[in-house]
Amino acid sequence: MEIREKSDIRKRIFGATFLVMIATLLSKVSGLVRDQITASYFGISYDTDAFTWAYFIPNLFRVLFAESIIIAAFIPIYALYLKKNNRNQLSDFVVSVTNIFILVFTVISLIIFIFSNPIGSFLSRISGNNMDIAGFSMMNRIMIFSLVIMSIAGLLTSILNSHNKFVVPAIAPMIMNIVSIIFVVFLAGRIGIISMAIGIIIGSVLEVLVQLPGLKGTNLKYRFKINFQNDAVKEMFAMMVPIMLSLGAVQINNSIDNFFALNLGAGNTTALTFSWRVANLPLGVFSVAVITVLYPLISKQAADNNMAGLKESFSIGVREIGYIMIPASAGMILLANPIIKVLFERNQFTSMDTEKVATILIFHCAGLVFFGLLMTLNRIFYSLKDVKTPLLIALASIIANLLLDWLLIKVMGISGVALSTSLVAGINIALLIIILRKKIGYLGGKKIIISYLKISAAAIIMSAFVYFAWKFLSGFFNKSNFMIVLLLFIIIIFAGILYVALTYMFKMEETNFIAKTIKQRFTK
Repeated sequence: MEIREKSDIRKRIFGATFLVMIATLLSKVSGLVRDQITASYFGISYDTDAFTWAYFIPNLFRVLFAESIIIAAFIPIYALYLKKNNRNQLSDFVVSVTNIFILVFTVISLIIFIFSNPIGSFLSRISGNNMDIAGFSMMNRIMIFSLVIMSIAGLLTSILNSHNKFVVPAIAPMIMNIVSIIFVVFLAGRIGIISMAIGIIIGSVLEVLVQLPGLKGTNLKYRFKINFQNDAVKEMFAMMVPIMLSLGAVQINNSIDNFFALNLGAGNTTALTFSWRVANLPLGVFSVAVITVLYPLISKQAADNNMAGLKESFSIGVREIGYIMIPASAGMILLANPIIKVLFERNQFTSMDTEKVATILIFHCAGLVFFGLLMTLNRIFYSLKDVKTPLLIALASIIANLLLDWLLIKVMGISGVALSTSLVAGINIALLIIILRKKIGYLGGKKIIISYLKISAAAIIMSAFVYFAWKFLSGFFNKSNFMIVLLLFIIIIFAGILYVALTYMFKMEETNFIAKTIKQRFTK
């Protein structure tokens, strides 16, 4: 019975994850195309730094307040009340939260809108008075109300995911990216980088609209009402403050990184952002897909006090993340320069910019496995309604990140900021695993370690192939982007085949299960 339950969990995770991966891949690729267009039209400069900061601020508050509440408080509570099948109280809870979001984030947006000029002046002083204050203020004021819109989009996504609807929410961000690209292509010649800001705000509205039809069948109807006496609302607010502080610490770390980058010279904030976006492609496509599917399941298992099921879900998630992220990290580290070259190097984006972003990318990729695992571990604690532990670890990480940023940029410049981010994530993982092991007992560590050793062995052999293949074959291809893309495609395909074949030879459960599931589906 237990073996069948484990198999059912794996099939559910793999089946849903595969669909989410495809949808997320489309969204991430469209985001990468948006960055390519931005780099091509505007390069990396203080102007692009101004846009990066203008977008970072509403996104900072969205993650700090909306995403922290949604991920750590809303989803577990929603899953619990959905299981109880109390539709009236559930609808009352959702409506109350929605209206709280609208009111609170509108007020925050208005405050930032009013103080855009002073914020721009502060950032300009950090950059040595080089950043365009008026340009920042205009873009910030255009995009600031995306805080309200994107928060509602996140709320819709969490509701749909709780009802096992994953594909449309995963693909919705692609709408915003496409709209942004269209606005840059048609308006950049007239209004410059402000065209990107206009595309972001209009695209965020469409991101909400595309998800609304998915609410059909959930029996949720909007009305203007806030019931602070609702038990679910009370429970969410009780969890909210420590969760916001916990994820707020992560955002403080991001802000510290960006401040250091802005102080190091023109384009460094943009370069750091571009590098993270590229590194985030495999992380976002696979790790986020696994977590998206796994978190509602983990929340339900925690609500049922099913510790055996929760541990099994944790083990599967950790092993599947390692299975993809370790070889992906190794490949991207070895091919960082040609990847950045083909993605961005054209028009205003120079070969020197390529070298800078590629070097940063290497150190971001060093922590990709840690970033993926951190998502899993935090959600395990949140599903257990333990918000204190991630909070304390996150607060400690602020001090560690600040010290490492300060020390490493003296030796490595902007790359030191990326390495600091990866090291801090690794420290967080080690501490969270130790605490989780004490909290819920045996986590199947032996099975995970054996799996990771096999993954690492296969990744090392694959990396040797990638290194020598690029070294010997790149000389036979001319330096045009098309030929570099062709060579990258050939090497990546053969490296992937080699890696999967090696893990199959090592009789890894992850590879065998996926191969068996695909075979069964095609047979049917």
